[in-house]
Amino acid sequence: MKKVVLMAAVLVTFVGVNAANAGLAAHWTLDSLAEGTPYGDPAPAVVAGVDDMALDFNLANYVDLGNDPALSMGTGNLSITAWVKFGYLPPSQLPDGTPLPGHGIIAGKGIMSNDNGYGLIALDTGQVCFQVREGNIAYREVYSNDTGGNWVGFVNDEQWHHVVGVLEREQVNGTRIYVDGVLQSHSYDVAVSTIGFTNDLDSAAPLCVGARYSDTMPEGQKALWFLDGSVDDVQVYDYVLTQDDIDFLVANPGVAIPEPTLLALLGFGAAGLLRRNRRG
Repeated sequence: MKKVVLMAAVLVTFVGVNAANAGLAAHWTLDSLAEGTPYGDPAPAVVAGVDDMALDFNLANYVDLGNDPALSMGTGNLSITAWVKFGYLPPSQLPDGTPLPGHGIIAGKGIMSNDNGYGLIALDTGQVCFQVREGNIAYREVYSNDTGGNWVGFVNDEQWHHVVGVLEREQVNGTRIYVDGVLQSHSYDVAVSTIGFTNDLDSAAPLCVGARYSDTMPEGQKALWFLDGSVDDVQVYDYVLTQDDIDFLVANPGVAIPEPTLLALLGFGAAGLLRRNRRG
């Protein structure tokens, strides 16, 4: 009996440490504009989504979802997920007429700028991209369907697709992107390796959907990279999602990954220990 009590106590300590160090940082269903602050005229439209409703963007609007401290990932791992639907992305330009490719932010903070952050990007090649960066010091990014530099996308078919970006530090393939549950191939090993990538991703930039906003950029460029498409169900985690986690999200739109409670884990562990003790 003493052995069971001691092992249960160890399990409580172990579970408590894990529960405190990793979890869901934020989840926005995007069923309405009430979860953030919309910008642009007209504001993003509320349309049918994968799960209930979604937000639709028109190259001139976006939603600011704030900069909660939980969104600051520092030098740790992270995962960001979203459902996106887009087609042709036309080229754009800066206020001074400088041409820009037709890229649009799906969801992210500080990306495609001189700021720190992370996020998901829709590209005019029909691909999607996951990027993390510390200003102009260092960045890592990975693209969907990137085989030998053959940039031919398949996400821009105006159908809903689930996209996941994962940053796992100190891994050869530490920057990863998944589309509809499938890990995408890549050809630029240097851009995806996180060996020695200890850079801090924290910034004051808000996490936005439909565009990027950063105070570090010049006037006229603070809000940029507007999306022409729809976004649904954005989630951010402060840990590395597994393949099983991602499969769950694809199969269950609008639902976050269940976090096992302490009592559930303790109950499972204690039951196993009791069975083992009885056999012994």
